[in-house]
Amino acid sequence: MFHHASSFDWVKHTQQTLDELKGKLSLKPEQMPAWETWATGVIADANQQVEKGNAVDTDKASARQALKDETTPQRMAKGIERLRAQTTWMQAQLVRLDAAQAHTQTFYDALDAQQKTIFDLFWTVMHHRVADQDGWQMPMHMAWPQGDDAPNPTSQP
Repeated sequence: MFHHASSFDWVKHTQQTLDELKGKLSLKPEQMPAWETWATGVIADANQQVEKGNAVDTDKASARQALKDETTPQRMAKGIERLRAQTTWMQAQLVRLDAAQAHTQTFYDALDAQQKTIFDLFWTVMHHRVADQDGWQMPMHMAWPQGDDAPNPTSQP
């Protein structure tokens, strides 16, 4: 889960990122339906992740206090319960990311070769910007190229 300063508006940031990408892609009118479908999904995903993050933050404070009053076996049981919950969350995360990847592939397929290069470079740069921010990730984390032929992440598309 991503966390940042409480004044940080993740959905607004996501919308600004999408607006920046849209400007760089110079989409053709026939590509706009694919963009709208994809961008709407990204924003919906951001909203969903923010709501989940808020609920988790609220639960953590009360859980910390409860642990102080429990015995060692009770704390161990809670730890096991927490790991099971995290496993369930990770499985749900995989389902969500699989769907996000499929939606991204559909949009990506609507782009021409130059737009695909811009899209790939944009997300490479965004990943490196975000990865430098205390390890938090974008709600719709995109894969980035690796290896010797990966683009230079410090160059702007």
